[in-house]
Amino acid sequence: MVVVGRLVEFGSRILGISVIVFLLVYAYPRFYLSLMEAPSYFVEDFRGGGVVGFRYAYVGAWMVILSQLYVFSKYLVKYFRVRIRLARWLDLHCLLSVTGLVLVLIHAGFPYAFRYWEPFMRLNIFGGLEGLIAVRGLLTWLLISAFISGMLTRYGSSPRLKRISNKIHFYATLSTYVSASIHILLSLTFPETR
Repeated sequence: MVVVGRLVEFGSRILGISVIVFLLVYAYPRFYLSLMEAPSYFVEDFRGGGVVGFRYAYVGAWMVILSQLYVFSKYLVKYFRVRIRLARWLDLHCLLSVTGLVLVLIHAGFPYAFRYWEPFMRLNIFGGLEGLIAVRGLLTWLLISAFISGMLTRYGSSPRLKRISNKIHFYATLSTYVSASIHILLSLTFPETR
């Protein structure tokens, strides 16, 4: 039963990461075009629809995805007996996650111009796909909760706290994959909706 749970966990991570990677590759032409535009460096330009904000989101998302190499290296060590120094991979995971988080939070406008701090108030499930645009606020809060729970897992003092925060970290990260996929898809479908 434990092996099945681990396989489901591993499969869900691969599926979530694969969907986001596909959407990021699909979004590359938009990223490339944003590199050709001259940024104005006003505060509005750093947010979602701005040139710099889109660049930050794209690079930050790739950093968060690359940080997951640590998770896969853990599976290689545990199940395939590959000899890897996991401490270095954990340091790389933390560095990429924190840097990617900061870039994505700047993109979200958090906290200086964070319009979607109340994601469920603006969510309109009867408004079709465009009614789900408010998922971006939920995504920001999920990223923050994944970061905090990850920090508690790494630097927490008690084993019980580490165990609980590790579970929260896993589910917050999985929920982040789902909402990030929705957000990227909607951002590509409705690029002008803010």
